[in-house]
Amino acid sequence: MRAWSLLLVGCVACGGRLPAPGQIGIPVKLTTRIDAHIDLRVRSEAQVSVQGQGQAGQAEPPPPPPPPPPVQIVAVENAPVPEFFGISLEGAQDVVFVLDVSGSMDEKAFGRLAQIHVTAAAANTPPAEPPPPPPDPNAPPPPPPDPNAPPPDPNAPAAAAPPAPEPPAPRKIDVAQSELIAALRQLPAGTRMNVLFFNDALDAYAPSFVVLDEATRTTLITFVDDSEPMGSTALAPAMRTAFLMNAHRIVLLSDGLGNVGGNADAVMRDAREAMRGGVRIDTIGLGAGQDARLLGALAKESGGLYQPM
Repeated sequence: MRAWSLLLVGCVACGGRLPAPGQIGIPVKLTTRIDAHIDLRVRSEAQVSVQGQGQAGQAEPPPPPPPPPPVQIVAVENAPVPEFFGISLEGAQDVVFVLDVSGSMDEKAFGRLAQIHVTAAAANTPPAEPPPPPPDPNAPPPPPPDPNAPPPDPNAPAAAAPPAPEPPAPRKIDVAQSELIAALRQLPAGTRMNVLFFNDALDAYAPSFVVLDEATRTTLITFVDDSEPMGSTALAPAMRTAFLMNAHRIVLLSDGLGNVGGNADAVMRDAREAMRGGVRIDTIGLGAGQDARLLGALAKESGGLYQPM
């Protein structure tokens, strides 16, 4: 394991300058699950170039992003294309899923959210075991019944099957995990992507984009399944980190208000700077405590979709 000290100071995707998460005291943990385990703790005087260095040692500008695909709403259940809470992911590239894992995500999900969890969990369940083979015709016959055994009582009540245990009510985090795992199973190989969790710290699957194949699909699913809700909500630093990854598309899920590292105004200021580079932001809000004004503005101004749940 090697530790690297970096400062994320520039938004290469948009040509502007954004303050780095580490400058406001937010721990950043970028965990590569494929080849190595790397912790990046952000310092205050280093600089990182996402695109690499040119001959003069300057950051090379990224290629212009492709035009964002049109906003598309699909069925949350049994959609013909990859989707996340009804937001189509067809053709998505350089996409970062930014998911809230703060303590409020430990609350119970009700109504439509709970039903979505049941459907997504069923889609994530491995196929059932094949039926047992037919009996062997050459097997010896079973022993005859005991002639001394008492006859069955015709008036005896039939034995009732024990009631099936009620499944526990899903939490918000359970719904988010099930939906994201279902999306990861549907996304085609070759998709360039990353997953970033945030509470009062940031935890990313990898320092930059990974290309989805069967190995990364498996480790990404494990990474998502291992997340547990706790802490506060560092929304502004999480979005800033996604912008600094040169994301062309960000899919944000949150159930509350950012209360660490910047308020809604800071999120919008950074997002508008990144939008100059063509980033699209899709937003999913869970529950009554969501900041509908912020989530709606992020989606509308970037050409994305806001999905309140």
